[in-house]
Amino acid sequence: MNTIRSIAFLLTLTTTTSVFAREWSDKTGQYQVNADLIGYSDTTVVLKRKPDDLVAVPIEQLSDSDRKYLETQTKDTIAGGGSGIQVWELKSGLKLPGRIIGFDKHGVTIQRRLGKVYVNNQRFDKMPGVYRAIIPKLVEQFTSEEIDGEKGLEDWAREQRGKPRTFECAGVMIELEDSNLYCVPFFLFTDEVFTMLKPGWERWLAAKEDYDEKEKESFLLQAQSRAYEQQQMRARQIQQLQLNLQAYDAGLFDLWEVTMYPQAGGYGIPLSVVVPATDSQQAAAVAHQQNPSYVVGPMRIVRRRN
Repeated sequence: MNTIRSIAFLLTLTTTTSVFAREWSDKTGQYQVNADLIGYSDTTVVLKRKPDDLVAVPIEQLSDSDRKYLETQTKDTIAGGGSGIQVWELKSGLKLPGRIIGFDKHGVTIQRRLGKVYVNNQRFDKMPGVYRAIIPKLVEQFTSEEIDGEKGLEDWAREQRGKPRTFECAGVMIELEDSNLYCVPFFLFTDEVFTMLKPGWERWLAAKEDYDEKEKESFLLQAQSRAYEQQQMRARQIQQLQLNLQAYDAGLFDLWEVTMYPQAGGYGIPLSVVVPATDSQQAAAVAHQQNPSYVVGPMRIVRRRN
């Protein structure tokens, strides 16, 4: 497990100790780490272990239980459900499961003094690992210079010859699984997500020092972000349905109509569900998985259209 050298999001506040950290292990069982889930892509999971050290682990190397846990974090029911947890994708492909809290704007001042780099008057080399990973990306964005990790930031700061440089960071505050708040700059989001955020951000800026108005915009943003994620969830469901229909048309599986009855002593009415499957045994298993409080009754193959 290697420490990440660059993460494309900005952490601005870490004030609490996580109560959601869990034990992660590889599939051999020889390596374990107690860490929070910070983000993931299609191939890699990003974990934060104590003290604020990031590790990137290929998903294929995770244990079966960890991969199953990761799947629960990425299911549509969680992403758009009542828990308030959404999944936000950045341009880098990193996905952040978390809850948007509101907008934020602040200055980040970087200066080299007495041979050390300081960020907002805090020594860069003493900052948590997350900060040390993302500050170079922030500088890279605003200067258009290539900043290669921590060493690249130190070289850049040396070239400033003690002159402080301040960059205005604007974005949204997201509460991730570790219970800490992160300010994710707008430039890290995909264009689609930024388009959704932009109108509320412009109203938030227009409110200036009006605290109540800013709180109102932050509240509206929370509702809007939930609605956006639900919209994305529906789009993914439609896309999956289209893929399923293509596979069905290609003859890769059949559609089965399965009758479901409530378990003895249970409440409910008989159901008729349609599931994709290659045989009756698989159809029964899929139908029961979707309706665990029911028992499987008669089933039949849905006749294909000509």
